Amino acid sequence: MRSVFALAFLLATPISAGADAPAPLRIGLDHTFRHSTFLLLSCNRQFTLRDAVTNQPLAHGAGYTVYKVQMSALGMTLTDDLKDTPVPLHGASALSVLPGPGGFVRIARLDSQTLGTKGLPWYSYRGFLTVRREPDTTLRVINTIGLEPYLYGVIPAEIGANVPVEAMKAQAVAARTYALKNRGKCVAEGGFDLDDTTHCEGYYGLDGETALSNAAVDATRNQVLTYRDQLIDAIFSTDSGGVTACDLSGECPYLQAVKDCNGVDGSEYAATGKYHSWSYTFMPAQIASLLSRDPRTSVTQFVSLTIDGLDPSGRITTATVAGADGTLKTVPGPQLRQILGYDTLRSTRVILTRMSNGAYKFDGKGWGHGMGMSQDGAVAMAGLPYRKTYTQILTHYYVGAKVGNDLFAVASTRSAAQPGF
Repeated sequence: MRSVFALAFLLATPISAGADAPAPLRIGLDHTFRHSTFLLLSCNRQFTLRDAVTNQPLAHGAGYTVYKVQMSALGMTLTDDLKDTPVPLHGASALSVLPGPGGFVRIARLDSQTLGTKGLPWYSYRGFLTVRREPDTTLRVINTIGLEPYLYGVIPAEIGANVPVEAMKAQAVAARTYALKNRGKCVAEGGFDLDDTTHCEGYYGLDGETALSNAAVDATRNQVLTYRDQLIDAIFSTDSGGVTACDLSGECPYLQAVKDCNGVDGSEYAATGKYHSWSYTFMPAQIASLLSRDPRTSVTQFVSLTIDGLDPSGRITTATVAGADGTLKTVPGPQLRQILGYDTLRSTRVILTRMSNGAYKFDGKGWGHGMGMSQDGAVAMAGLPYRKTYTQILTHYYVGAKVGNDLFAVASTRSAAQPGF
């Protein structure tokens, strides 16, 4: 099937990076379109709908012609919206939307959307889209796109398009490296390379692009991060909380506990970040309820939660839940954060205090897993008064790594990666 997708991509979007360019990426558009049952498909130019498996044409549309794709217990149907006539699928379980030269694909989801004053909720993407039937009788949407155009949609989603250009360049190199290192991360689960959620990398498609953020990608074209001539796993998070997390496994020696501060006066780069310092208090019944819902921390009758230790960056190594019958459940820090809520326990760099009323107060620093580049830190480093370059930013966060035009000279095999929460 990969050969069909590659052929369709070549027909839809010329690749200008040269014969050695990486194969197009398949991005699962799960953030907006996962489990959809009713989609509208269109393009700004003339386009073709094809059977994604056989590559046989199903229909042709002029610019802004709309087709409806619906899923029910009876199967997938395709309808010309203007003529309101069914388009025979001839048994196809997946179809691809290929725009003409210079075109982009438009897609809207209707099954879970409420129409507002702005009309239909259209989203636009470079490359081409594939819509396929899933076993649970819903639809899945995959965007097949070249590496550099993909990054155009990543930068605004991850670090933003209104930040210093050197911060955007740093994000472009890190995101490029991450995408190549983790290509195929979602194959087993979804049949594509990466998704557009924090499980991999945020991705807005064409809608998020700006001239400035695209220029940051172009300025770093082909540049990646390597360690001992191999691509690194260039993971990143929102805010390190003053110290980046370290890789305790030893598999990624470039991920160390680095003080995320100015070496002159010790000022933390992201000190003014919204969640650089935070506090959250769980009442006894609340934390007992949350812990009881997960088998990893469920005990017969909750008695206490304790932190067993901290790693060199000040993050929870393990925590233990005790039950009234003597049962003890121990979980790693990242799992505790997942159970209590990523947006509640914003990081594992915390101090836990048991209050007199039995409540548990977490005083924390930062947002995310804390490994690799701190995006808020990178923005601060690139701005006044520091004016750091993107290479200085990257080598600060990825210890011993090199930035270079090594895209086609290094292996891009996938390694296990931390989710980018």
